[in-house]
Amino acid sequence: MLSTLSVGLVSMLALVDPLAAPAASSTPSVSPAHYLLLNAPERRVRATDARLRSLVAEGLHRSRTFAELLTALNHSDVIVYIESVMILPKGMMGRLTMLPRAGEYRYLRVQIRAELSRREAIALIGHELQHAMEIAGAAEVRDSSAMIRLYERIGISTGDHAYDTDAAQDMGRTVRRELAG
Repeated sequence: MLSTLSVGLVSMLALVDPLAAPAASSTPSVSPAHYLLLNAPERRVRATDARLRSLVAEGLHRSRTFAELLTALNHSDVIVYIESVMILPKGMMGRLTMLPRAGEYRYLRVQIRAELSRREAIALIGHELQHAMEIAGAAEVRDSSAMIRLYERIGISTGDHAYDTDAAQDMGRTVRRELAG
C-alpha cells in the first residue's frame, strides 16, 4: 500500500481478499463507549453512507487496533469524513485530503474505492485513519501546505507530493490480520 499527497494523501492497496460480507448476525449489543464512537453527534470519525458505517462498526468490533485508533481520534481536534467513490486516479484505492479549517476543528476527508471487499475496505480505512492520527498529532498542520511539509518530513516519498508512512502501512496490515483472526 502506497500513499500519495497531491493536496491530499492517497493510498494504494492491492486487492488481496475478495471475501464477501461476513454472515449477518442478530443486532449486536453496543457498549456505551462504542455507541459514542459510532453514533454520538460529537464523534470524530463519520461515514457518509450505511455501508461505510457498517464497515466502521465491523472494524470497531473485530479489530482491537482499529478500535484503539477510533478511540484516539475521538480525543483529537480532527474530524474525519469517510466516503466511498467509484473513481480515483489510476492505481489508487483510497486517499486522505485536508479540508479548510472551520472553528476549532481540522477536517479531513477519506475516500475509498467502492468496489473493495469488506475486509480490504476496513484495512484501508484503518490505514487512512492512521494518517489522520499523524495529522492529529501535528498541531502545526492546519492546511494542505502544512500537511505536505509534514509528509515530506515523516513520509516515504513515492512520487511528486506522493507519500506513505511505515505506521500507516503497519496499521493496514495489522487491521487486516485482526479481521482474519
